[in-house]
Amino acid sequence: MRIKLLLVLFLSLFFAFSALAIEEKKVVRVAISDQNFSRFNHKNVKISSKSPIKIIDLSQQNQSGEISENKVVEIIMGNSLFQVFVDDELKYENLQGPLLISSNSQLELLDLNRKGQPAKYNGMFELRLYKDYESFNLINIVDMQNYLKGVVPNEMPVSFGLEALKAQAIAARNYALNANMDLNYDLVDSTAAQVYYGANSYREITDKAVDETNGIYALYNEKPIMAQYFSTSGGITDNWVDVFAQGNMPDLHPYLKSRPDFDKQKPLKSEDDVVEFYSKKDNGLDINSPKFRWSFEFDRKELEEILHTTLQQQSKAGLVEPKYDGDIKLIGLKEIKPLKRTQSGKITELLISTKEEDYVVKKELGIRRVLKKNNTILPSANFFIETKGKENLEVDTEGTGIKLFDSFGDDKYPEKFIITGGGFGHGVGMSQFGASNLAKMGKKYPEILKHYYTGINISTVPKEVLYNEHNMSYKTEFYFDDENFKEAYLIINNDRNVDLFPFKINEFEFLDTTSASRNKLVKINITQYLKSGLNVINFLPLNREYKGREVVYRVEFL
Repeated sequence: MRIKLLLVLFLSLFFAFSALAIEEKKVVRVAISDQNFSRFNHKNVKISSKSPIKIIDLSQQNQSGEISENKVVEIIMGNSLFQVFVDDELKYENLQGPLLISSNSQLELLDLNRKGQPAKYNGMFELRLYKDYESFNLINIVDMQNYLKGVVPNEMPVSFGLEALKAQAIAARNYALNANMDLNYDLVDSTAAQVYYGANSYREITDKAVDETNGIYALYNEKPIMAQYFSTSGGITDNWVDVFAQGNMPDLHPYLKSRPDFDKQKPLKSEDDVVEFYSKKDNGLDINSPKFRWSFEFDRKELEEILHTTLQQQSKAGLVEPKYDGDIKLIGLKEIKPLKRTQSGKITELLISTKEEDYVVKKELGIRRVLKKNNTILPSANFFIETKGKENLEVDTEGTGIKLFDSFGDDKYPEKFIITGGGFGHGVGMSQFGASNLAKMGKKYPEILKHYYTGINISTVPKEVLYNEHNMSYKTEFYFDDENFKEAYLIINNDRNVDLFPFKINEFEFLDTTSASRNKLVKINITQYLKSGLNVINFLPLNREYKGREVVYRVEFL
């Protein structure tokens, strides 16, 4: 069916549209770690599949082999070369790699467990030489949708509800699109990026959340945001620039703004505000979180022992001034005092005062790591400190092998330090427990995302349409349903003055674009051409006369 664009209303837009679109990732490269998520390089791996396995040595053109189904394929690295064994018998030797491992069925890693069973993955594996030349990265090359299905149930409990899970799916999709962690891979499968367990963790409700947000992202100024998220805010999220920026770094993520759960809540400007706020246990979107409020009590001597270790560790990370090397045992703890707080009351500079020296610990994560309890870091840096009781400090110098201070005279020190706070995580972006509660209140995922990410819109990724010699069209797929959106608009940037850019929305063809070409930026309501479910927009390549020019389009949902 052909429809002239004269039937549609074109509107000028006032915001900027980047001429250089960010390419949407349809496939991601994920480095698979060991059993403890501690290493991303391997000396060997055992793989099996219910279908034949194909192995390609990418260093040798067209050199490949196929191994029967249900065989144990072990690949071992030695002297920077790969050796391939099948059921313990040498099959291929001295392969240079990288190796590409594929099958028509899922690939199973026999020596790695995820969710209590051998790990299974869709897609394929690439084995690529690690920087030490004696081991390799095991990289799962997988389409974005299957990647997200292996992430969402591990980053958010499935009990949080479909709309919260959809918000999580979009946040995870945005994160994956922006990630580029290493030359060999985009992401890792651990908390260093997003927890990814492959096919073992697929669940019906999270599969649905991923499928029903297919192709949809959160954008700010036409670019996909870095959608940070965390467990529990405790009542107020924080500005990215206050928590993560170094020195005078500009605000790189202005959509990551401090956001109270309720508009009436004001920023916490004083210590009294912090104490009052985090003493309350009855109000907040993430009140159902076990870490909404928490408290830890330390004996002074216990805390001195902890600080003796943790201050050394964080000094090596450059987060303690002056550096503490541990040569002199840390005793005589007098005071722990916040020096700098964010709008949520999060401490970003903390004074630890002892008889011998005062130390300043910087950054929320450094502070959480310094004040460990039971060898676990604090849930967040949103806390206040109280002391209780005083006693004379006694010093035992026998048999320690460490120089101690000789005497403290008549000075007295707190007997206990009580740390009370709220929240779990860095506190920037979307609170997952808060998203769950918003979903239970009837909010749809666009509302949840817009609550936590300031000034965003829900959209597909902008895509460039160019001339190409292969007559290759430019396609965007996305899921649309009228429960979440009332309208959808096709937004086209034509500031390069292209006269003809025909396109197709599902089965509807738009071939006459002469009226559109007079506008540098247009907005077309395309709701009537969409169906509930997966939709496709195809732009034909530009004619040769427009070589070197482009138009950029995206779909925005309202």
